[in-house]
Amino acid sequence: MAFVSLFFIFLLWPVWIVMIALAFLLPWLGMALTTVAAILLACNAGFLALLLFIRAKWKATGRMDKGYISGFDGWKRYGLLSVKVLLTAGVIWEAVVVLVCALLLIFQPWNAILR
Repeated sequence: MAFVSLFFIFLLWPVWIVMIALAFLLPWLGMALTTVAAILLACNAGFLALLLFIRAKWKATGRMDKGYISGFDGWKRYGLLSVKVLLTAGVIWEAVVVLVCALLLIFQPWNAILR
């Protein structure tokens, strides 16, 4: 178990360095973390809207139905299945990211940390 923890620590060390650098640089540069969260919220909300639009159009044409996908064999069937799964997972992921950014803007937990 300790090996797995050490493996992930060493595997993810660039992420830790970037996070630490951002934690020190953003306040020093005078850039508010609320601005960053607001920009991320706007970008991810736009991408979520785009994914929902694509998914709705694709579903309206009937390409998400089991009958339509089952009509194909081989790589095309697996491609349609993967697009169906990726569109659904993408919508869920973007909804979670938008929710987290909105919660960060509402509660602003970094104000207690930075002061």
